[in-house]
Amino acid sequence: MKKLRVVLLILLCLSPCLGLVEAAEGRPNVLFIICDDLNDWALHPPEHPKAKTPNIDRLRNRSVNFTNAHAVVPVCGPSRKCLFSGLYPQTLDNYDFARWQSVPALKACVPLPLHFLNNGYDTYGTGKLLHEGAGGDFYTEYGIDPDYGPWPWQGTGSPANTSHPAQFETWKEYLPEKMHRDLNYGPFSNVPHWKKGAIKGIPGARGWYYESGKRFTYIEAENRDKTPDEISADWAIDILKKKHNSPFYLGVGFIRPHTPLYAPRKYFEMFPLEEIQLPPYKKNDLDDCALVLRDRWQWGYQKYDALIKAGGEKAWKEWVQAYLACMAFVDDQIGEVLRALKASPYCDNTIVILTSDNGYHVGEKNCIQKWHLWDESTRVPLFIHIPDSNKGNGQRCDHPVSLIDIYPTLVDLCDLPPMPNQGRSNTPLAGHSLKPLLENPKCDAWNGPAVAFMGIRDGKEHPHFSVRSRRYRYTLCGNGEEELYDHKNDPNEWLNLATKSEYSETKKRLRGELMTILRITGTPMGFSEDH
Repeated sequence: MKKLRVVLLILLCLSPCLGLVEAAEGRPNVLFIICDDLNDWALHPPEHPKAKTPNIDRLRNRSVNFTNAHAVVPVCGPSRKCLFSGLYPQTLDNYDFARWQSVPALKACVPLPLHFLNNGYDTYGTGKLLHEGAGGDFYTEYGIDPDYGPWPWQGTGSPANTSHPAQFETWKEYLPEKMHRDLNYGPFSNVPHWKKGAIKGIPGARGWYYESGKRFTYIEAENRDKTPDEISADWAIDILKKKHNSPFYLGVGFIRPHTPLYAPRKYFEMFPLEEIQLPPYKKNDLDDCALVLRDRWQWGYQKYDALIKAGGEKAWKEWVQAYLACMAFVDDQIGEVLRALKASPYCDNTIVILTSDNGYHVGEKNCIQKWHLWDESTRVPLFIHIPDSNKGNGQRCDHPVSLIDIYPTLVDLCDLPPMPNQGRSNTPLAGHSLKPLLENPKCDAWNGPAVAFMGIRDGKEHPHFSVRSRRYRYTLCGNGEEELYDHKNDPNEWLNLATKSEYSETKKRLRGELMTILRITGTPMGFSEDH
């Protein structure tokens, strides 16, 4: 009888813990996939280059497809900090590449994977999730860090950012060497060979290399080492093959189609040069843009200018071909991971999210780059698949949403505590759960804003902010300049309507939406409603 009382007492003490484990085991798993610089060509917009992404397409067709989704800051480092913190850049006072642990406002904030880890999940990650990879002790297990390789090498220093010797002569007249890698492209079969002294002082080297300096062996198409993205895909597949006693969160960060645009030759051959369609283009597109926007971040303009001066329209088509090849390559890696999920026992209980950290200009507005407040930079694919959902899956949602909404959405879907920062910074998540839109993509009762909000800042200058509604984009620059585009009549943002009197009420309404978000989330110093 005494032993029975002891057993009952132990069970009574453990019952809260057992309840937590039981609840945790009933929660869905999460597979979160993020690509680097994957623009909206994955949505197959009309009159644009034709991407070949069958695996992404299949996921889109069984997900809610958010066709008006935008990055918070349209460049990788800050975009990812906003996504994984659920906070706007003005709240963080950070719009740049500072590591998570170095941003004061983030030190007491719980990143998305850690919130899962703190609440009964095993958390796994690999590749480029934050700009620096894991970013901290947020995971049960982490795969590989970001590696943009394979790279050529000059035989000295790190291989990272080394230009290809076959293209060095092409760009050297127009660009400093450190910028070459953003215009370098080609198949792995074009094995680099930097000869000794080709550039003064270099010892020279032959072959491809990982960023670590380890050699990337390439003998032929079927006899080569795996790229970092292939290694990440294999690592994620191994996680999906394991037996999991707890629910899991698995983040997979793919590098491509980030530059340099190197990929196996077969992906280039999928896009014959004579069939390449260039993106919509207007020669004097920048003429009516805000001066402060067209004069900032000249890198992207310089690259486009160099491309055209060096090779004209043919070089532009080659670059589009390389970007499409890298999209097709990363699509294959995504397909491998999705097939592993489908073959696993977790398929029917796993939420799948696919997105990108920002868009990418591929010649539009005379630019090859991101980091701008135009749709080419901010618009991203966002597909969310809810297992066994007969409501939203397979439908489109054109309501403007933001990557900042992913954190609260997963909190809602996975029944996690809604205030991850409680007892630390106590900062509430800025985004809103997309669950109502996942259940009914035509829903008008979503409690989020009527616009997607985004911002950029150069150094310590006043930031520039933009909002995107279903129909319009409105931008308010730090110096007071404005832009307004009507996407119904001008999907390429070629005509700035900000000075047109007939649009004054539209502009006033959108400016009000922008200022409301700033009031709630922290108006930057020097920026006011009267700006």
